[in-house]
Amino acid sequence: MVLHKNVTVAAVMTAPRYEAVWCRNKIEFALNQAGIPLTVSGGVFYGQCMQRMLQQLLKQGVDYALTIDFDSVFTDKHIQRLLSIVAQEDEIDALCAIQPMRGKERILGSRSKESSVEWTGKPIQLRTGHFGLTVLDLKKLASVEKPWFVCVPDSNGEFTDERIDDDVYFWRQWEKAGNTLYVDPGCRIGHMEEMISVLDDNMQIQCWKPDQWESDFASTVD
Repeated sequence: MVLHKNVTVAAVMTAPRYEAVWCRNKIEFALNQAGIPLTVSGGVFYGQCMQRMLQQLLKQGVDYALTIDFDSVFTDKHIQRLLSIVAQEDEIDALCAIQPMRGKERILGSRSKESSVEWTGKPIQLRTGHFGLTVLDLKKLASVEKPWFVCVPDSNGEFTDERIDDDVYFWRQWEKAGNTLYVDPGCRIGHMEEMISVLDDNMQIQCWKPDQWESDFASTVD
């Protein structure tokens, strides 16, 4: 992918041993349409995989990394939108598409303690984001202190909700290096989830998320 003369983009994605083929096909089709090569790393250590792939892009002299999660759903138009904004806005060092958290009614990303913000049509600055579909300026990444990805337990050494996951740690390191992160609310991508379809007493199909099915439907079966 060429944004303008001599500017290159490459995509990176971690993947489990088994994944949703439909979703992978959509991801590869979108990237092919955009003309962006994809590197995939399989392994249980997410942060290590991500750091190795991003380091390789830096060594190759790539200008921008497009990070992807294997369960993100998007088209080449989403990619083109993000890249065009990054090319035009010098103050943006990283730009995320807006994506819902799987199984939760909230978006991925945070802005300090603010619970809401008005969208005026421009990208909104964040403190932490995600890697579902995100553009990183690799020149800025070169200045970020390593390690880039670390999972940090809470103050008691346990992995409660107070832990810092690999992705959040990365964004804290990114901010510490003086880099900016934005989200584009106009670039709305999907997050693939499992769904269970069940016939009810009237032989009509009802759809449930797995946790809902176990608590709301399965408990009603005699």
